[in-house]
Amino acid sequence: MIGSMRRHAAQGLPIYVLLIALIVLTGALSEDFRDPGNLQNLADRMAPLAVLALAQTVVILVGGIDLSVGAMVSLVTVILSFTGRDATIGIMTAVPLVLVFGAAFGAINGLGVVALRLDPLIMTLASSAVLQGLALFLRQSPGGLIDPSFADALGQRPLGVPGGFILAILLFALVWMLLSYTRVGRAMYAVGGNLESARGSGIGVDRTRLLAYVLAGLLAAAAGVLLAARIHAGDPVVGNSMTLDSVAAAIVGGTPFPGGSGGPVGTFGGAGLLAIIGNVLNMLNVSAYYQYIIKGLILASALVFFFYRRRETSHALA
Repeated sequence: MIGSMRRHAAQGLPIYVLLIALIVLTGALSEDFRDPGNLQNLADRMAPLAVLALAQTVVILVGGIDLSVGAMVSLVTVILSFTGRDATIGIMTAVPLVLVFGAAFGAINGLGVVALRLDPLIMTLASSAVLQGLALFLRQSPGGLIDPSFADALGQRPLGVPGGFILAILLFALVWMLLSYTRVGRAMYAVGGNLESARGSGIGVDRTRLLAYVLAGLLAAAAGVLLAARIHAGDPVVGNSMTLDSVAAAIVGGTPFPGGSGGPVGTFGGAGLLAIIGNVLNMLNVSAYYQYIIKGLILASALVFFFYRRRETSHALA
């Protein structure tokens, strides 16, 4: 198991080499980038994306995908936006509620995949439409207010590090321990590596895949909580672009389709890479439309890289 853990961690090493090189290069070329305020803002913006990419990583590991995570983030910000002045619901009730809802909706996605045998792409795309519709029904445009005390609490910066970023690191550590040290984690890698072989080994394949979607739904809701605290309001479409970003961060971080390898270590670096690229492009006033193109090219390049690497590995083992 130790050897397997080291192998999965090593798969994320290239992304950190690239990440450090990008930080050094950008910091040398731009005084604005290395400004402490910008670095704190960068970490603050990275936290929700990192947690959402973690959710995506879990389902990719078992050979799936979840296209509903971005819509879940949007809906969570909308729900929490009713906790401000003249609150419809208290924040101490709303946060556990949205986390439970995220896990429950993840279970619905998982049941659609394992019980109804629906393609994960189709199932989660349909789920995304449902969540998006709910978000727009509750709030047609950005607005509302997150409970100021809650937003301020997560906005604290102990030792200059944003609170949301610290929470994101804690979530990564918990999921890493789950995947590395528990039977469930080993089962997830086994199912993603070879589903039929895992089934033949006595692993509860359907149960493992279902659990992955439940965990992904919970983490997506947690990402929504972090984002809501950062933007202080609800936005029914704020998570739209984050679905692609979450897939890109997971894959660039070394968790390729169809699963069975990679994990949280690389995903955190992948999220950091995308956050820095977005930060630099914003400082250069690059249009959001071009940023979509750049992110798409990054994702396509990562897919091609892992496709050829996996094929070379297969030929070497043959």
